[in-house]
This record gives sequence, structure tokens and C-alpha cells, in this order.
Amino acid sequence: MRRRSGTGWKGWALERVAGRQDQRTTAGEREAIDRRHRDIAPGRRQILDAVGQKVLHGFLQNRHQTLMPLSVNLASLAGVERVAVARFAAVAVLAGGAAGAPRPVRAWLTASGADEETLAAFEEALRTPPPLTVALAGLTTPEMDLIAFILCLVAAREAGPAASAFADYVAAARALPSTLVRAAERRYRV
Repeated sequence: MRRRSGTGWKGWALERVAGRQDQRTTAGEREAIDRRHRDIAPGRRQILDAVGQKVLHGFLQNRHQTLMPLSVNLASLAGVERVAVARFAAVAVLAGGAAGAPRPVRAWLTASGADEETLAAFEEALRTPPPLTVALAGLTTPEMDLIAFILCLVAAREAGPAASAFADYVAAARALPSTLVRAAERRYRV
């Protein structure tokens, strides 16, 4: 840094601090001077920012819980919808080709509120599986699409990579939102 002619070091320093900087000042030097002279946020603003972040975090957690509830209640579906879900569950089980895949899906259906009619439809569909297009056509609501994807994830625990790829296919074919897919995978994929 060169000193300007006709002014002393003291004058030069005062000009720099006052913001009338020399054209030769680098961007880094200007940034350092600006940081030294910035206002310090009052404590109240810092507290409001911290509380705001906590409230936003709580809201987002609640939104995720609303999008992807912790439990699925099949009893809330109509009888025809439960049967369609059970038929699709059989298709999801058979997609991987593993002999042990029906057991966890049957247990999940029972735990989710499947009645005798739903479980009988599942067993029948395991014996004579419907075509994939028919099974997908039976899923008529977004809630049923999500349940079908969850069933694919549950079946994939025992059925292996082919069933896992089938779950990805179902998510894409039913155009499930990525937030729902990620939430279901966190909860149900092993």
C-alpha cells in the first residue's frame, strides 16, 4: 500500500475507516473493514431467530408425520379397497420369488387391521395371482397407492433385490411424491 502524497499516515487511515477507500484497496481488505464496522445484532433478535428455528423444525416434523403416519389402518378403507390392496400384496410378494416373503406381508396386513375377508383375498391371490395391470388398476386412490408401495417394501425384506426393484417400479408407476417415497423407505425398507 502506498501512501498518498500530501497526506500523512493518519489521514490515510482515517479515509480508509470512513469508507473513502483508495481505488487500490482489494476486495478482501474492504470486506475485513466492513466486518469490523457492522452492527451487532441485539440479543432479542438472536432469541427470536432461535425460537423461530425451533418452531419451523417442529412444523416440518409434524408435516412429515401428517404425510406419512406411523401406522396404516386398513379398516379405514372400504371392503372393495381392502380386497384390492390384498390382491396387490400377493403380487408384491410374488415379485421377488422368495418362499419366505408371504409371512412378513401377512403379519403386516394383520397388524394393520386386515379382516378375515382381506386375508382370504390375500391367500387366494397367492394361489392364483392377478396380472399386474389388473392389480394396479384396483388401486384407485392415492392412499391405496401408498399402501401398495409400503407392501412392496415389506415384501422386499424377505424377497431380495428383485422385489426391491419392483417397489421402485410401483413408486414410479403410481407417481408417488418423492417425500412420501423417502418417508416410507426410511420406515419400512430394511
